[in-house]
Amino acid sequence: MAVYGTLKVGYFNYALHMKGALPVYSRRVEIPFEMYENSEYPMLVPSSARHSIWVELFEVDVDKLRELDDLEAPYGYWRETVLLEELSREAEIYVHASPPPPGFTLVASGNWRGQAGE
Repeated sequence: MAVYGTLKVGYFNYALHMKGALPVYSRRVEIPFEMYENSEYPMLVPSSARHSIWVELFEVDVDKLRELDDLEAPYGYWRETVLLEELSREAEIYVHASPPPPGFTLVASGNWRGQAGE
């Protein structure tokens, strides 16, 4: 599972849902999504071009995926499989429909650095 927002190490959903898990990779990847944010969290929306996005990649089991689906689905996110060419592997990542909702702004850097939690 590739994460880019509140599930990253040090953020509030990491503390609630991933605490103790360590990412197997933390790096930029080129994927066909753009990152947007509001004052609380980011989202990826489909793009016709590939963009550099900072992700942390975790190995998770089916039960953890269900838990994360329950977290993300009410906000309109779904899991999509993407090829991480830099790592020569596929991963699932949560994305949202385009265009982003009102109040979201582009994160041109592709690296969300919102308010860290624990």
